[in-house]
Amino acid sequence: MLSNRQKLILKAIVEIYVETGIPVGSKVLTDRPYLDYSSATIRYDMQDLEEMGYLEKTHTSSGRIPSTRGYRYYLENLITRDSDTGQFFPLIDSIFEKFENRKEHAVKRAIDLLSELTSYTSVVLGPDSSLTRIKKIDVVNLTEDEVVLLIVTNKGNVQSQVFRIPDGISLEYFNKTIKTFDDLLKNQYIKDAGRILSSRLMEKEVVEYLDYQEKIVDTFIDAFMRMGQEEVYLSGIGNMISETTFEDPEDIKNLLRVLDNKDVLRVIGNEKGLSFKIGREAEFMPTDQCTIISVPYRVSEYEVGTIALIGPVRMDYSKVIPLMEYIAKNITKLYKK
Repeated sequence: MLSNRQKLILKAIVEIYVETGIPVGSKVLTDRPYLDYSSATIRYDMQDLEEMGYLEKTHTSSGRIPSTRGYRYYLENLITRDSDTGQFFPLIDSIFEKFENRKEHAVKRAIDLLSELTSYTSVVLGPDSSLTRIKKIDVVNLTEDEVVLLIVTNKGNVQSQVFRIPDGISLEYFNKTIKTFDDLLKNQYIKDAGRILSSRLMEKEVVEYLDYQEKIVDTFIDAFMRMGQEEVYLSGIGNMISETTFEDPEDIKNLLRVLDNKDVLRVIGNEKGLSFKIGREAEFMPTDQCTIISVPYRVSEYEVGTIALIGPVRMDYSKVIPLMEYIAKNITKLYKK
């Protein structure tokens, strides 16, 4: 168990090393107002922290750097959120206000902003739709040539998409088309909707309704296929490569392969709250030089997604975590509307 003084020393070492990238010595620590102790006392505690596995000593300096265990203890027990991060909250608010009626677009733009503000790689993982069934398909008429398609799932989630009806197609005819889709897909899994439409549209009872609406049919199939996918969206991949020091160029190639494998990326989330995978704690990561931070967001009572940030272990955690938490909170609010 760490003493209060050791906790303060560890906190200072992590934050100084994150800021400077230089191993931290006892003399630097004595400049901190909350470490009003002698250099000898601080050196003694640093030695203890090293022996307990919270610090490491480099070959090129007498100072210490945090170990994986030290970073984890800091993140779980010592981190304080940087209040200056609040200056970026209005930028986040403006995205969710602007795209309130385009939920997926709002989420992606917020993730783009997170990557831009942090210079790290941002990821959004949509909720797993493998067990989601279609309860009802309906349409709301906006104008003579524009409608909103509504897909209601068995989990109470409602997804919508605006469609413009092509010239020459009556609203009545379009509504009949929707009724056909509803009959075909009711109680089917979202993930199977595109395949079912593709295979059944050639049957006689469907063709008589849809024989000259190929464009509309393709649009609907694409929409269902998107809804059935386990959404994984990445932003700022180049940021991570430029911000992280790789000793072996092969690590870069291997890391890009991991990011391209979206099935692997789905394991980074944690429905219970803020979580961290430091270095090789994420078994699929090919390098020990990255940290993955994840924060869940809720789409419905049953469905949870995740936003994540992948960056160097020497990451400015006190700034990025409140940004991630604020975005996740706003995504949850967006889906409650």
